[in-house]
Amino acid sequence: MRINLSPKIVWLEPEYFDEARVISENHFSQFSFGAWKIYLNALAQLGFEKCLKERNPNIKIKPDKSANAIDDVCYLSVGEFRLCLITVDNLIDDFVIVPAKLVTSAKTVAHFYVLLEVLEEEEQLNIHGFLRYDELFKYSQTPDLKSQLDGSYQLPLSLFDTELNNLLLYTRFLEPSVIKLPVVVTSNNTVIENLTQVKTQVGKALVNLGKWWDRVFEEGWQTTDVIGSRISNNLTWGYVRSRKESNNFPISQTKLFDFGLLLQNKPLALIVNLKKEENGEQGVLVQILPPQEEYLPSGLNLKITLSPNTPDSISQQVSARQTDNAIQLEFSEALDKQFKVEVSYKGAVFTEEFIL
Repeated sequence: MRINLSPKIVWLEPEYFDEARVISENHFSQFSFGAWKIYLNALAQLGFEKCLKERNPNIKIKPDKSANAIDDVCYLSVGEFRLCLITVDNLIDDFVIVPAKLVTSAKTVAHFYVLLEVLEEEEQLNIHGFLRYDELFKYSQTPDLKSQLDGSYQLPLSLFDTELNNLLLYTRFLEPSVIKLPVVVTSNNTVIENLTQVKTQVGKALVNLGKWWDRVFEEGWQTTDVIGSRISNNLTWGYVRSRKESNNFPISQTKLFDFGLLLQNKPLALIVNLKKEENGEQGVLVQILPPQEEYLPSGLNLKITLSPNTPDSISQQVSARQTDNAIQLEFSEALDKQFKVEVSYKGAVFTEEFIL
């Protein structure tokens, strides 16, 4: 049984169809999703702007071109807020399918998501409601979220606020900072443009582990014992200490990082322990722990690649299970060799590269 959300109906002006056709013809070659979808997006945008201006003639609206059109959506700026317009041409279910990147990508998220249905033959636009980003993200972290085979999300229509006046009130009286959008992740002053699609970090300096023996450490690294003393209530750090001492790792440094809103800004700890082997190689123990939580998020991955970017590269990986409070990998390698550490979760990747 379909939920009756009583959409706001907007009658589309005859000139909108001519304008939408021109937009479609002019931009057809720029996008992969076809002239029809561009045409629908244009109709939806024109009708939606008409509705907003009828309710508030002084409202400031402009197209948001800070990100390229992706996956059939378009953007508007209303005042200081960014709106993502999700357009469909025949809403027959109690849910709508949206690309996952609309929730997880720092480039493509918006303060508000507006669901629009274009009925071309009826010359009608149905505004089914809007959804705040913080509410959408909260829902995406629950077991209720249903994912499609292509990675997109299925959102029930009941999530959307059908009262358009609430959207107008938000854009007029709410500070944009109240709805916190994903921040761009940085590491070693290198900007990672996308929160969950990080693949490379160009120009990132290698962490020189040879200097660690001389007590010279790069910015962002702290002594593991010092960090452990600040969070002594976490029993996992006792395990770290015993593991380090029992295997005689005299050097141990820790770097904290996070995946932004993907894990509610809660930090993770990358711990690198060093010891000298009898054969002249360096023994390395890499660990990942949750400083503020009892367990790591299930599915978090730790991957180490020896001699990265060469034909001789070798990788090993371990994943956190539901009740794992730490994951780790250990290896030995010759001096001056390089290795890469990657920590990943739901597509987000934190990377550090080292030289022994």
